[in-house]
Amino acid sequence: MNWGEKKCQITIIIVTISTFLLGMLFFAVYNEWIIFSYPSYKKEVGQQIDSMKMDKKDVWLLYWDKKKWKKEKINLLWTDDPAKNIQYLVSSWLTLLDQEHVMRKKVSLQTVLISSSGVQAYLSFDRVPFSSEASTYEKLMWIEGILKTIRENDIELQKVMFLVHHQVLQDYHLDFSNPWPIYGFLASQG
Repeated sequence: MNWGEKKCQITIIIVTISTFLLGMLFFAVYNEWIIFSYPSYKKEVGQQIDSMKMDKKDVWLLYWDKKKWKKEKINLLWTDDPAKNIQYLVSSWLTLLDQEHVMRKKVSLQTVLISSSGVQAYLSFDRVPFSSEASTYEKLMWIEGILKTIRENDIELQKVMFLVHHQVLQDYHLDFSNPWPIYGFLASQG
């Protein structure tokens, strides 16, 4: 066997062993036996968590049921991020309505976004919150319940846009293509 053949065999052995080791490494990473972590990512996440201040706060949830306004006080986590506060508040409000059997079907809040000016909120739900049999009055009182709840808890907004799956809520009786003023349509009635 000459030097050329030995060199070729050594190269084949090295390539085979290297491929096997790389395959083992890939398998270990894929199965999360080995995890690569980037220091800058940990630092950013840690800074976000550290910078977010959370407190417990008593909040009021207002809703219309059986021809009168009802008000319930609960304790929520409260942050310095208004979008998160609205998310917690409206999600708790929807849960309360479900528990009190005010709504015919369970509705969840998917996303809350605040406009860059900070005066308008976009609330995106997982489904249309009203049944097809609901009257215009019932729908208006549902909307006013959300608006009153946000107002009562001193969240500084001027308008709220109602969405379903990040699209404008479609309804035969009410126009949701424009944002609703936070003071609602019953502001003079308290």
